[in-house]
Amino acid sequence: MSTRTRHTRRGAGGRDRMWALPAVIAAIAAIVIVAILRGVGGSGVAAAGVRTPVPAGVMAQLTGIPAATWDAVGAKGARAPTYVGAGAATSAATAAGLPLVLYVGAEYCPFCAAERWAMVTALARFGTFHGLAYTRSASNDVYPDTPTFTFYRSTFTSSYIDFEPVETLSNVPGGPNGYTNLQTPTSAQMALLDKYNARPYFSARRAGHIPFLLVGKRYAWVGSGYSPQLLHGVSQGQIAASLAAGKTAAAQAILANANEIAASICAVDGGHPAAVCGSAGVTAAAATLPGKGGGSQ
Repeated sequence: MSTRTRHTRRGAGGRDRMWALPAVIAAIAAIVIVAILRGVGGSGVAAAGVRTPVPAGVMAQLTGIPAATWDAVGAKGARAPTYVGAGAATSAATAAGLPLVLYVGAEYCPFCAAERWAMVTALARFGTFHGLAYTRSASNDVYPDTPTFTFYRSTFTSSYIDFEPVETLSNVPGGPNGYTNLQTPTSAQMALLDKYNARPYFSARRAGHIPFLLVGKRYAWVGSGYSPQLLHGVSQGQIAASLAAGKTAAAQAILANANEIAASICAVDGGHPAAVCGSAGVTAAAATLPGKGGGSQ
C-alpha cells in the first residue's frame, strides 16, 4: 500500500435614535462579518474545528446522481478492496441484524477527506444521512485544507446496513496525538481493527493507517481510493455540483470508488436494493471484487 493514499495518526431624542439605529445595525453587521471571516478564513476555508451543516441543496446533489452517470463511470480506475474473509449478512451482522460497515478515520487526515466523498455518495444509495457537516483536512498536513465532510455527530439510517463511523481526531492541533480527540473506537470496533487492518497496531493512543473501511467482515480498504490532490482548490459545493455529469477527474474518481463500495455492500447484504445492486455500474464494480464477490482472490 502506497503511503500516498493513506495516513498514519500521530477543530437621547427620537431623531437621535433614528440616526443611531443604522449605526447600530452597521456595527452588528461588522461583528458578524468579522466572526464569519474568523471562522471561514479570508480564502473561504473553514477554520479548524468548524463544522457547517451540509446545505439541503448539496445533499440533493449527492443523493440525486443520475443512474446513467453511475453506469457510465462504472469502476474505471477504482481500487478494489482486500478480501479479508467470507463474512456475510448472517456472520457479520450487528445487533440490528444487518451487515456492518465500519469506518475509522480522522478529520485532520487528507486521505480520509478524499475517501469520505466516495463513502457518502455510495452509502446514500443504501440509506439516509442526518447531521452531516462540512469540514476540511488540516492546514499543516499534506494536501492541506482538502474539502470534505465529517461523520462526527452524524447518523445514518438504513434497512440494509449498519454504518458505524469513528472520527478519532479533529483537525485542531493539540493533544498527545497531534490533534484534539473526538471519538474512541469501542472494544468491539477495536477487535475488528486488530483483526482486519492491514497494519494492525491500533491502541488507545495510536490509530494506525487511516482511512480504514470494513464491509461485512469480507472486504477492507486501508487508504483512499484516489489522491486528495484532485480536490484541491474547489469547494464542497463545486465538487457536489460536478457529480451529476461525472465528467471531471474528481467526479469520476469519486463515483468509481463509490461504485466499488456499493458493490461490496451488495455482496454482503443479499443484493439489496435491486435497483442499485443490479445497475450496470455496480455490476461492473462487482466483477473486480476479490474472493467470492467477483474477480480473483
